[in-house]
Amino acid sequence: MRYSNGIFAVLAAAGLVVSSAHAQSIPGVGSAGNAMSGMSGMSGMTGGTGMMSSMLPNISSASTGNVAGVLSYCVQNNYLSGSSATSALSSLTGKQDVTSSSDYTAGQQGQLLTGGSNAFSLSSLKGQMKQKVCNMVLSRAKNLL
Repeated sequence: MRYSNGIFAVLAAAGLVVSSAHAQSIPGVGSAGNAMSGMSGMSGMTGGTGMMSSMLPNISSASTGNVAGVLSYCVQNNYLSGSSATSALSSLTGKQDVTSSSDYTAGQQGQLLTGGSNAFSLSSLKGQMKQKVCNMVLSRAKNLL
């Protein structure tokens, strides 16, 4: 059943891109970017699972430095708060060579490096989706301690 939900999510997203690309040719109708950014509001309809959750990055391959940098980004921008986040951040940044890595710097700019040349920008997300990714990063950070 979960597999069929993933196929539906891909087909639905592809349909939105195609239909919004077609709509661009009609005067007065929005762009594909507007259609995709509007999808972020759909996350509440799925209860945190489904299409938007399946589009979230896999952070398991992010380096310790990058996780620490993204965690710093999340705390500084108030997507995470509380002692759990600040304690994990303090512990990670206290590790040798973490803050001097380019991965850490990228993370502080909201770039989650998910392996290879793939980067996931938190700035491309809206509202609750940023918080969801930040919570995923916090969970990963705790696992790295």
